[in-house]
Amino acid sequence: MWQKLRLNLWSKLMLVASLLLAIPFIGYYYIADMETFLRKGQEQTLMGTARALATALHERPNLFNQQASFKKKLESGKDFLPAKIHQPIRLDGDLNDWQVASSATNSYDYRHQLGSDFAQSDVSLAFTSQIGRYAGHLYVYFQVTDDKVVFRPRNRLSITNNDFLEIATVDKDQQLQRYIVTSYQSGWVNAYRLPGIGENQQFPQPQSNIQGHWQQTPAGYIIELRMPESLLGEQIAFAITDIDGPQSAKITIGSADTRDSGQFGTFTVPSPDIERIIKAMGRSQSSIIVVDQHLRPLTRHGDIHSARGVFDTSLYQRSELNLLETVKSWVMAPFYYFMMSRPSSDFNSEDFSHRQNKQAHIQQALQGSPASIWWTTRDNKAVILSAAHPIYVDNQIKGAVIVEETTHGVRDIRNSAIEGVVITSLMIYLSVAALLFYALRISLRIRRLRNATEAVIDQQGRIVHPLKQLPARDEIGDLSRSFANIIGQLSQYNSYLQTMSSRLSHELKTPVALVRSSLENMNQHTGNDEQKRYLQRAHQGIERLTTMLQTMSEATQLEQALQSSDAITFDLTKLVKGCSYGYQQIYPQQQFRIEVIEQPVMISGSDDHLAQLLDKLVSNAVDFSADDKPVVISMQREKKLARIAVTNFGSTLPQGMSQNIFEAMVSMRTDTSDASHLGIGLYISRLIVDHHQGSINAFNLHDGSGVCFVVELPLPAQTDIAGRVQPD
Repeated sequence: MWQKLRLNLWSKLMLVASLLLAIPFIGYYYIADMETFLRKGQEQTLMGTARALATALHERPNLFNQQASFKKKLESGKDFLPAKIHQPIRLDGDLNDWQVASSATNSYDYRHQLGSDFAQSDVSLAFTSQIGRYAGHLYVYFQVTDDKVVFRPRNRLSITNNDFLEIATVDKDQQLQRYIVTSYQSGWVNAYRLPGIGENQQFPQPQSNIQGHWQQTPAGYIIELRMPESLLGEQIAFAITDIDGPQSAKITIGSADTRDSGQFGTFTVPSPDIERIIKAMGRSQSSIIVVDQHLRPLTRHGDIHSARGVFDTSLYQRSELNLLETVKSWVMAPFYYFMMSRPSSDFNSEDFSHRQNKQAHIQQALQGSPASIWWTTRDNKAVILSAAHPIYVDNQIKGAVIVEETTHGVRDIRNSAIEGVVITSLMIYLSVAALLFYALRISLRIRRLRNATEAVIDQQGRIVHPLKQLPARDEIGDLSRSFANIIGQLSQYNSYLQTMSSRLSHELKTPVALVRSSLENMNQHTGNDEQKRYLQRAHQGIERLTTMLQTMSEATQLEQALQSSDAITFDLTKLVKGCSYGYQQIYPQQQFRIEVIEQPVMISGSDDHLAQLLDKLVSNAVDFSADDKPVVISMQREKKLARIAVTNFGSTLPQGMSQNIFEAMVSMRTDTSDASHLGIGLYISRLIVDHHQGSINAFNLHDGSGVCFVVELPLPAQTDIAGRVQPD
């Protein structure tokens, strides 16, 4: 199959050029590998950043709450970590400016009674609380539900025979400090510090650095306070006491007993040193979070939406696009719409407190092994890389540093690489298309030259008109001019050969006639038998020479006769039958088998010349037929063709001679008889068939028993199935 497959020049060039289609696929797989390496590099770099930050925080015990470090598990509503707020709170009893997450709110009810065990129906006191920090100050509010609010009487010194708030803490000197917040009415309030054990202070003293507002509400009251961070230690407790009357029982609800420091909860205020260290060593392209061993975030730095990674290319992009980049954006727009996506900074990132299913690497870091994870945001707009490294203090893990980045920088590089591959591929394809167009043009020029060259020669090999020279000055133009010169010379030579036989026969007629007359005269005056024998041989040679001259001029005369003959419509069946029956009389020693259809077949042409054609074919078949085998003459009608076949059984044609046998001066005869055969008979047959726009072929029979000559003549379009000419 491959041997029969032929490819022209343009197809071969297309096949070679198709290898360039592999460029985008190779580029795509290369970019995919590059993206994998970039991600691994980003992961290693991010882990190195987390390790460096953790190293800066190692062995700094003042950065972490020591009390919280001793506890294996923190208690909600008892252990506190103030939420960071971004603007100061106005102390006016209005809670609308508290924009702290609801997860930082703690609720207390009858289940948090201190020193009593009343039933739920007997306790009307409940409250919620939030703590925030801003610029070195703590902000806290208590939203109290109380069916009866009892303010402090103005004419009494006692601050505990009414509703009040008590805050207790253990300071840096490990001393218990207690503060009471009470009020005469709704409005501005200050706290009172209760005397401690072993102090000279006898009565509560106003504490001016604890300021706030007490606002009565239909359901109870709201207390908003502000105090310095340094006022509170690492342990804290607060409670609200409800007194409905002089004879009623006191009900106290809070986080822990304010008189027993052993029950206090932890209070963690992140050290400012952590933020200074993070700001000094942190990178603006990363989001950094420091957590303690209880997964509580102590500080945050950077925004994950702007943390595009170590390979961020947006910092180097120009704000204005030049013409080339504008065209590039137009070219790449369809690819971004159907195949690619641009990194978006508008993605939905989860708050740290809601990432319970994405904290496995942090748990691993808190166990002593640095780790990292990849995770995708809920809206599938960003992929985030998070690396965690443990922080050690006295060979104990006190927390972890978490560094997070998106892969937007890697995606930018990937998109830029894909853009380069696409633009390069398009340029290569355009160049290849131009080359293919040029190759196609050259191929078409070569084909036109081939067609023009083939049109110069007809089916008989005669040059019918000169080849037109191309004006192009390239190699194809030179080739066309060379072909034109060669064909011109061959045309002159063929003209000479075509006229040579007629000229030769004309020139030899006179000498032959003189020799013949001389021999006749000598024959009349010679009586010697031996001389007569030689004269007889000379006469035989002259007769053969005369026959050869007549045969040579027969082809030329036939061409002139065919050109001047008029076409008539006649019955080809009748012609073939008549000639076939005549051959049985002409060649009585030869057997014939006639297989001609009965239906008339009307054809337009010269009946005399077609009869001559049949004579030549039958004469050739008789000469080559075996003595005991018949010559088969058959005729059939197939669609728009009339097929005449003459078959003889005997010798076969040599290989490769099925077409050359119809050329002039070609003969397959090997006998040594006196008859002169120049191979003109079959040549004349081809001339007659060509004049009738038909075809003649010769081929050996399948069993090798003989040769069959087949003549196919076209029928007029107006003949019906029966072969009759239809009227106009």
